[in-house]
Amino acid sequence: MGIVEELGSGMRKMFKYTPLYANGKEPIIEEQDVYRIEIPYVPTLQGSDAYTTQKTTQKTTQKILEQMKVNPYISREELAEVCGLSSDGIKYNIRKLREKGIIKRIGPDKGGHWEVIEEK
Repeated sequence: MGIVEELGSGMRKMFKYTPLYANGKEPIIEEQDVYRIEIPYVPTLQGSDAYTTQKTTQKTTQKILEQMKVNPYISREELAEVCGLSSDGIKYNIRKLREKGIIKRIGPDKGGHWEVIEEK
């Protein structure tokens, strides 16, 4: 294992980051003919965390809808800047809003505009 460790930093990173994502629990290594590594799983969205995530998503959706009402010609990049999200985050939220029938795109990507149909 020492030779492998010299080639990369996977083991070091595993021991560094596992406690951060597993509420302080360390990975467990069992050595036999082969070695087995057990990384504890601790669910992160429980109880009030799930509620907080849902509220944050609702606020983000609300921001997007407000910006589209104020400026129907707003781009995804501009929405990302205003809402403090990545362009992928905006793309995800727009897809969800379209699936729910809350918004639709009128015209092409360049030169078209957003239409807010209804807020649910």
